[in-house]
Amino acid sequence: MDFFAQPFGIILNYIYKFLAFGNYGLTIIIFTVFVKLLLLPLTLKQQLSTIKTQALQPELDALKRSYGNDNQALMQEQQKLYAKYNVNPMSGCLPTLIMFPVIILVYTIIRSPLQYIGGLSKNVILQLQAVMTGVGFSSVTTADQLAINSYFLSDPAKRAQVSSLVGDHSFVNMSFLGLDLGKAPLEVFTNFSWSILPLVIIPILTLATQYLLQWYSSPTRGKKKQKGGDPTSRSMNLMMKLMPLLTFGIAFTTPSGLGFYWTVSNLLSLLQTFLINTFLLKRNEKKEVV
Repeated sequence: MDFFAQPFGIILNYIYKFLAFGNYGLTIIIFTVFVKLLLLPLTLKQQLSTIKTQALQPELDALKRSYGNDNQALMQEQQKLYAKYNVNPMSGCLPTLIMFPVIILVYTIIRSPLQYIGGLSKNVILQLQAVMTGVGFSSVTTADQLAINSYFLSDPAKRAQVSSLVGDHSFVNMSFLGLDLGKAPLEVFTNFSWSILPLVIIPILTLATQYLLQWYSSPTRGKKKQKGGDPTSRSMNLMMKLMPLLTFGIAFTTPSGLGFYWTVSNLLSLLQTFLINTFLLKRNEKKEVV
């Protein structure tokens, strides 16, 4: 992922230094807005497809009444209908599926703050690891950047010790609203302290906002659920129900900066979906009336 993370790291470094003025939480928020704008064309395409699917609902319901329990025939007729109107029923899952490569990219950056946000080279980071651990530089092959960052950030004397090594670059203050976003909520069980306990709220917010986003984005929201349904819809619904639980598990076991990014991303997606639905849906309804 380093090939993809490097250009985004340059962007994060710029945001952290010049737009967020060294505020790590604000850096994540601004970066999340940037990612949302980058994916906006895809989101618009998905939302338009969802609107088309909603418009087909009366015809889909008629097919279900006509073919009853004959799922094979029902699926064939539904596919014909989708093809006729150029609708992809699985497009609603696309943003969720694309979200995971983005999350992996963000995770790669968040667990390596010195490289991607601080702008330090890998060689310098390995030297910092050697200073921190007190071992010879030649024996250092890997570096825990979160631990290194926390070690030197905690004591000005330690930072002064490596000032010539770091140069104009800086360590990354990962504190935001009193929370250390470099620590994982899981540490509440493995390395408990009262300062870590509030971090548990981040994966809970990630779970809640993910459920809320999926509910609000659902084409069947506010409609009476019908028994049965085609297997494709059932599989999609099952995946969408399990997805928030997966996000909770990831946000709970990784640095809190990732869960914070995920929560902000979900909230922005809710706002984005509201605006798209409001304007595209109204325009679509006006066209239908005309």
